[in-house]
Amino acid sequence: MLHNFAGNIEMYGVLDSIASGPSEARTSENSTMVGVGMCMEGIEQNPVVYDLMPEMAFHHHKVDTKEWLNSYPRRRYGKLVPALQDAWRVLHHSIYNCTDGANDKNRDVIVAFPDVEPSVIWKEMSKSSNSQPISRQSSPLQISSSFDHPHLWYSTTDVIHALELFLTYGDEVSESSTFRYDLIDLTRQALAKYGNEVFLKVIEAYTLNDVNEVAAYSQRFLDIVEDLDTLLACHEGILLGLG
Repeated sequence: MLHNFAGNIEMYGVLDSIASGPSEARTSENSTMVGVGMCMEGIEQNPVVYDLMPEMAFHHHKVDTKEWLNSYPRRRYGKLVPALQDAWRVLHHSIYNCTDGANDKNRDVIVAFPDVEPSVIWKEMSKSSNSQPISRQSSPLQISSSFDHPHLWYSTTDVIHALELFLTYGDEVSESSTFRYDLIDLTRQALAKYGNEVFLKVIEAYTLNDVNEVAAYSQRFLDIVEDLDTLLACHEGILLGLG
């Protein structure tokens, strides 16, 4: 499994493929498979992916992902909380169901170099509905070498709902370090994708020569950066040197 490229981290995965791919490869005609392995360019991210993949070495048949995920929150947080099971069902069918064929490399604006002519970005991205970030596959125009579209393969509304479940029902497991990590990671994911939308508002205002709107949305984007910095300082598993 090659799951992460260049240590560009975001929540991403294809759990159903992980749960079936190894056993299907082992039982395929003329298979010479002798085991499973992982080769990632960045680690300490997406724990659910790295919990499931090594486990597949011990399964002779494919795993029922729904069943596996149903017990995952209890194993990970130490207590059964039905609402968190619901949240993980949502994540299974959104963040962890990337079937657009794009390899994951975080392309969110917040981790990009600010060195692109705004009109180029606007020309390429304004074709998408409601100015939403679009994936490489759905882009109607050639992507320039200087700007890579943010990768969005799921409904952000669904993910916000999962986050609401974490926030509303997480008190019962708030002492769990793994729960706090997942809560922070999910919040980071939501804020980063929201940052993409705010950035497009900046670019739109720029193309319209609306100085006030440029200033307002630019400040909102900078506020998101500060919020993310504060958020990510809340867990030792994310802080550099303390993981």
